[in-house]
Amino acid sequence: MKILITENAEKSYFEIISKYSENKTASFSKNTISILDIIKENNHIGHKYKKTLYRKFLLTEQIYIFYKIESEIIYIVLFWDNKRNPLNLDVVLNS
Repeated sequence: MKILITENAEKSYFEIISKYSENKTASFSKNTISILDIIKENNHIGHKYKKTLYRKFLLTEQIYIFYKIESEIIYIVLFWDNKRNPLNLDVVLNS
């Protein structure tokens, strides 16, 4: 399987790390790469999100990765900070 990171995912990733210190950014980045490798090897490891095509996987205590699988491609669609308003999550995923 191949992993592709969408523009929305890239934007949300950088919004999150922009709030972190240099050390925390490095740690978060390493953890993200490890989790992406896990998802690549076992793409159904994430929990289904509601009744959608999306799956979510807890990256840190407060950050989820949302992704979907199409053919042989895993699309990383969003990094979601759980401190945000959960009502906005569906809006962001459907944009």
